[in-house]
Amino acid sequence: MRKAIILARVSTKEQEATGLSLDKIQIPQMRQYAKYNDFEIVKEFVFQETANQKLRKRFDEMIAYIKAQKGIVAIIAYRVDRMTRNYRDAVEMDKLRIEHGKELHFVNDRLVLTENSYGRDIQDWDLKVFLAKQHINRCQEDTHTTITSKLKSGEQYGLAPFGYRNVRDEKGKTTVIVDDFEAGIVKKAFDLYTIGTHSYLSIAEKLNKEYPSLKLNKRKMEFIIKNPYYYGEREYKGAWYPHIYTQIITKEIFEMATDIRNGRTRSNKKGKLLGKTGLYRGLIYCNECGCAFSPSKNRHKKLGREVQSDCYYYCTNAKVKHKNKPKGTNDKEITKELAKKFKAMQIPKKDLEYLTNTLRESHEGKKEFTETEKKHCRRQIDMYQNRIEKAYEDKLDGSITTEQYDNLRTQWLKKKKEYEAKSERISKADEEYYITASYLLELASRSYELFMGSEPEQKRAIIALTLQNLKIKDGKVLTDWQKPFDSIFISAERHKWGD
Repeated sequence: MRKAIILARVSTKEQEATGLSLDKIQIPQMRQYAKYNDFEIVKEFVFQETANQKLRKRFDEMIAYIKAQKGIVAIIAYRVDRMTRNYRDAVEMDKLRIEHGKELHFVNDRLVLTENSYGRDIQDWDLKVFLAKQHINRCQEDTHTTITSKLKSGEQYGLAPFGYRNVRDEKGKTTVIVDDFEAGIVKKAFDLYTIGTHSYLSIAEKLNKEYPSLKLNKRKMEFIIKNPYYYGEREYKGAWYPHIYTQIITKEIFEMATDIRNGRTRSNKKGKLLGKTGLYRGLIYCNECGCAFSPSKNRHKKLGREVQSDCYYYCTNAKVKHKNKPKGTNDKEITKELAKKFKAMQIPKKDLEYLTNTLRESHEGKKEFTETEKKHCRRQIDMYQNRIEKAYEDKLDGSITTEQYDNLRTQWLKKKKEYEAKSERISKADEEYYITASYLLELASRSYELFMGSEPEQKRAIIALTLQNLKIKDGKVLTDWQKPFDSIFISAERHKWGD
């Protein structure tokens, strides 16, 4: 009895259900064929994959297995397109046939190829391989058309990203809804990243610690921060398409995160961090050459002695501009100098109350302007929605083509979303105007207290929020205030509170 293997596969669930069932059609007929032709089946390779995709592992395993088993003389498949769907597979099969003496049996096609086959049989084989390849090409074209159509209409294809869930509505149609818990994680991730002091890894570690079930990592966090889907758009082959589902963040937040990421990659400051050494690592640069002031552990601490400062900071002199390295400093001195700056910004309690009352009054005065802007946005939203509905009616009447409708709908849907986002920003700004301004004043007034009483990670966050351009000159810290803290500091310095 000669030995053979069976190869059975379907590429889609539809094939399994409509005429190419593995259990009901392919495998039973191939087993019967083997029995009738006196073959002993030593192994069955049964899998579901598409030949032009990356899911080729088991197919390649089958090729390797056949080459290694000298006693196997035949491969039995249901049809040619079940064995090969592209020219790469066809070449592999021809090598097995010609170089290794394996027979190829196709039950439904009534075709048998051996190393001595020629003429009509080879012509038949080549034709069926060509037709199988054309079938793949048609499937690819249909898939591309379906995906593009869905994208133009703002609908989802495939799995929605973290923060959303694929569901079916009451009519059974697939749609996407926001997963409240995951959406909250996405918002926290962007909040942390836009502070400017966190990396993908540090955000993942922080969120995993707070929510152990998440199991986030650096790669997943990078995918979240770089994904425009969260503000309402998605990219497909270089083109951008707005989607119709709820946004988790605003476009401004996404662009802020993008600017921070690009700023990091394009930075002309080449100083490298030494692991996790130093409270102020990566924040301070040399005033003269622009190189990083790199932290190194206090050598006395390494020897186990009691020290006042864990690290010393020295210019790396990476640009070789110093004949003699400039004077360095340490954690303790940097903290002391920064603390002085924060203390100088404190606002007396009575003046803080005066400013808060003034803000409340100005907030009342801006409500009329806010309402006017919101009404304008509402009119624009309604106008673009009406245009979309009218265009749909024109498409049904045959006045415009489906392609024209898709283009117009994409254009107007994008405009509509822009005004919806603007309206949301205005509403949010109206709600948070007084609260945010009061919070900034409160933060400025308590910045010294907060800075001195915080943990290292919080100290770095406070610095990133309030200060910029931290440099060392002759061992002293130079820095500028971020807006709007610069104005608060100037006013505090001039003692004009309550005037």
